[in-house]
Amino acid sequence: MSPFEKRAWLALWSQCPPYLVYFLIQAECPMWLTTFLQRIACLAIVAGVHAIAYVTGLLVMKWQERAEPLLLDERDRAIDGRATRTAYFVMLAGMIVVGVVMPFSDTGWKITNTALFAIVLAETVRYALIAMGYRRTPRLAH
Repeated sequence: MSPFEKRAWLALWSQCPPYLVYFLIQAECPMWLTTFLQRIACLAIVAGVHAIAYVTGLLVMKWQERAEPLLLDERDRAIDGRATRTAYFVMLAGMIVVGVVMPFSDTGWKITNTALFAIVLAETVRYALIAMGYRRTPRLAH
């Protein structure tokens, strides 16, 4: 498995479960988080779990690859370019909803959580496309 594919899988596995829990709590049990401090604490816990899982996994990968240089080739760049371009449009659509549409009907934490969801979704799309890019038949043209 390519080191870049490993990093994409690590990002997916360290990001998706904690944020899935966060958004499920926000959608299904909003009465659990009523104060600003509770909401920020919940978000901080989720972000902390994500960071700890990612950094731990990255350190393990770095230790395993200690003798190998991490080199990008054209295939890696093409896969990353396609994934980043698609994720950009996902984030752009989400930010248009958050910044242009929602301020006319919603306020506060609903806008904040929707923006966070757009960012997490864009990153998830990017890393999923990178991981899938290594599983498909090689394609070098954009």
